[in-house]
Amino acid sequence: MLKSRKGCGIYRDTLNRDARDRYVDKIGTINGLDPYEIPNKEWSTDDDLLPNFSIPDIFGYLVCFVSAYTSDQFRSYKSLESHVQFTNGWVQELQILKPANSGNTVIRTKVLHSQRINETPLKPWVIIANDGQVCCAHCTCMAGIAESCTHVGALLFKIEAAVRIRGKKTVTDVPAYWKIPSAINKVHGEVAYKMDFTSAKAQRIALDRVINDNSPMPGLRTRASRHIPQATLDDLSSLLPVLHKHRAVCMSTAVMPKPLKDCLRDPQFDHAPLSVLLQHCETVKDIAAVTKEQADIISTHTKQQHKSSAWYGVRAGRVTASAMHAVVVFNIEKPAVSTVRKLCYPTALLTTQDTRWGIEHEETARSAFQAKQAPHHTDLKIEQCGFCINPGFPEVGASPDGLLHCICCGKGCLEIKCPSKHKNTTVQEACDGDSDFCLQLVDNIFQLKQGHRYYTQVQTQIFVTESKYCAFVVWTQKDLVVVRVMPDVKFWESCLQKAQEFFLKVSLPELICHHYTQDASTPEPSRVMAVKSCNTLTVPQVRGQKRARKRTTENKENMWCVCQGPEGLDDMVACNNKNCATEWFHLSCVGLDATTAASDSWFCDACL
Repeated sequence: MLKSRKGCGIYRDTLNRDARDRYVDKIGTINGLDPYEIPNKEWSTDDDLLPNFSIPDIFGYLVCFVSAYTSDQFRSYKSLESHVQFTNGWVQELQILKPANSGNTVIRTKVLHSQRINETPLKPWVIIANDGQVCCAHCTCMAGIAESCTHVGALLFKIEAAVRIRGKKTVTDVPAYWKIPSAINKVHGEVAYKMDFTSAKAQRIALDRVINDNSPMPGLRTRASRHIPQATLDDLSSLLPVLHKHRAVCMSTAVMPKPLKDCLRDPQFDHAPLSVLLQHCETVKDIAAVTKEQADIISTHTKQQHKSSAWYGVRAGRVTASAMHAVVVFNIEKPAVSTVRKLCYPTALLTTQDTRWGIEHEETARSAFQAKQAPHHTDLKIEQCGFCINPGFPEVGASPDGLLHCICCGKGCLEIKCPSKHKNTTVQEACDGDSDFCLQLVDNIFQLKQGHRYYTQVQTQIFVTESKYCAFVVWTQKDLVVVRVMPDVKFWESCLQKAQEFFLKVSLPELICHHYTQDASTPEPSRVMAVKSCNTLTVPQVRGQKRARKRTTENKENMWCVCQGPEGLDDMVACNNKNCATEWFHLSCVGLDATTAASDSWFCDACL
């Protein structure tokens, strides 16, 4: 990354976190080069370097392009009127750069303020692929992070005019770039009779006439004729490819279905009896339905998973693969508030040391998996995926760590686990020394335990993505084990039935009127995380033994568990990690019963 000029800060550091992350994603399409940090000497003003670009490409971007923040189309029809800034000369000289080993071109310019010409010019830039598709854009104006402001539009119109002129040779066999309106650097006083009061529409028509005229001299400005020629199919030839490409989004009001939590809220059912509420739920239970095209769009626009706001939106209310085990094992008539909140109001992940370890080493594990498995497969490829929904049962969703494709095995899904608890051991040592470990050795072959929550998660991923298998990867700093998990139809059918029942009886009532959380006095689990050392507890600890905990007078005022609720909500179990930040958990919140909690040792999700 090129460093900022001496004495100047880096522009992207002034943006808020979301905008800065999006900015980094955008410049990633040109090898991470920041258009605001590249020295002037590396830019070119040669318009021959511009990629092919036309009016349909402008329409396709300003109207049909999808916002990375809202997952809706820009529909910035106002920016289509920004042609006036170009024809009036507010857009300065184009600067062009084609980064090495990149199929994209970045173009930047300066746009003067039409009413405040002495103020610092705005600096829009766009990145365009070789086929003319606009990949992304940015501007230093207040609306610049939205990527579709009028200054970006004006830049696009100037690029289109330059490309159009490039394709038309004059009698001197040289493109007539002088036909482009000259840039204005200073406004001078003028007497009224010399002022040009031509409307923006007339100026655009005149400019098009000049550009399309093969004469090297500018055309005279004349009134447009009232005669309108008969349109032909040839006139639409340049627009048809764009309409075909965006045929799905052009027929809908939004690219992605709205999140369920934004569609179902109905205050008239607040405090309504559950029986009445369930009758209403029966009438809206199909609201989660999606088409195959919508499911593909959702997966595409949530590929960043936990880094994407859209990912949290589409998960809300649906039973996710990671939560399927909790849904299957708990009593659906008395759902734990923490589980309801987790599924209906998903928010950013807790950044504990354990979760950071898994996130930081996922790519390392993925690369190690591909290196190990590639020799045993024909043309093995790993595809990044987002939140996957199967139109056959849209109440359920999954976000595997990737989709696998190879000629020999077909389609599979990938799930990677990097347990920080066993980061310095081999997988076999973890199996031998930890009865709660997810894998077991059977006839010297590693297998995923069928009673483990990861087995439920993997089966959900297989059936949601319609995969033939799942490659379950366990990575440590000393080992890598790949377990192939095959579909378990009978097990999945029971899980799906429970998940659909949960969606109808728990998710829908909660999303409609907060039925299960409206009277809860505890905050949402993702907002507060208790940090309490095991050494400060007055209750004796028994290492190596998992046990339920009954309510006591001395602890009834304390808050425990991921739900930050009091002890009295349920019996509790202690995590066997002596340094666990939370330590005590309600049985219902972690999907355990009293019998199971009284045997062996147990570690919470954060300590696994």
